[in-house]
Amino acid sequence: TAGRVYFAFSRDGNVAEVQLAEGRPLLWALDFNVDPMSSVVAQVDGEEVRVLDEIVLSRASPYDACEEFGNRFRDHAAGLVIYADASGARQQTSGTTDVEILKQFVRDRTYGEVRFRIPKANPAVRDRVTLMNSKLESAAGERSLVIHPRCKELIKDFEQVTYKENSQVIDKDRDPRRTHLSDALGYLAWQECRGGMKAGEQGQRLV
Repeated sequence: TAGRVYFAFSRDGNVAEVQLAEGRPLLWALDFNVDPMSSVVAQVDGEEVRVLDEIVLSRASPYDACEEFGNRFRDHAAGLVIYADASGARQQTSGTTDVEILKQFVRDRTYGEVRFRIPKANPAVRDRVTLMNSKLESAAGERSLVIHPRCKELIKDFEQVTYKENSQVIDKDRDPRRTHLSDALGYLAWQECRGGMKAGEQGQRLV
């Protein structure tokens, strides 16, 4: 585990078959990156985060991510919550933002109540990573983050993302495919799980 960012991850402890719960909202977390465009789909049950699927698209746009999400999850009347890093609210050269693209997508779909939980500023990387490791395995040995085995790229993130040598800086250069999915899931976990609060209690700004 030397140098591993997500040292608490274990395939035996954190990877298992999880099923979509029709009565719970879908949670969709995105990392706005052109190649690959990466996102995860999860649900929360009490303190447990269950990752159902991942969407990884090479040389794609937010429009492509929306199309693929819509193909996999056409309707979900129990609601949809969308998470992303703060950069999603910044205007692109096209005159729109990633968040506006997402809002246009959900406007024409049947997902029940749709909420956006995107902060004004991203949390400190160290704090986000600490929270993620505590969900992977707490100090008491409890694991409250479960990942479906189909999420192969996310699992690779947890196993392969490392710090740069002799530093606490995450190495994003060694493999361009790494860090994006774990970052996306980290944004979700930060909104829903920090401080030991239950989902929906944080009172953060909704975009």
